[in-house]
Amino acid sequence: MSREHAAQRIIQDIKSSDSRVQIIGYIKDIVDNDHIILKDKSNDINVDIKKVDFTFQKEDLINVIGELNINMEGEKEIEAEIIQDKKNLNFDYYLKLYEIKKDLKLI
Repeated sequence: MSREHAAQRIIQDIKSSDSRVQIIGYIKDIVDNDHIILKDKSNDINVDIKKVDFTFQKEDLINVIGELNINMEGEKEIEAEIIQDKKNLNFDYYLKLYEIKKDLKLI
């Protein structure tokens, strides 16, 4: 069984039609060891980390891949399937590249 492709996004660009997303950002807060708040330069989003091994700290740069859930109030949350360490990534260059790809309609 193959999973649907995870759309590369920044938080403000998440669409309600996305079912799986990939977001790179910093851990803003760890809530009760089952949720984190992930932030990028555009916004924050809640991430459910119950189903993954989570060994990261506040302010770590990570890549989250997971299923997008939207509740009745329209709040978005990612149910993490994979979390990767991105501490060696130049986040500012990543964001510039993201904007170029967006302008070219590649994402």
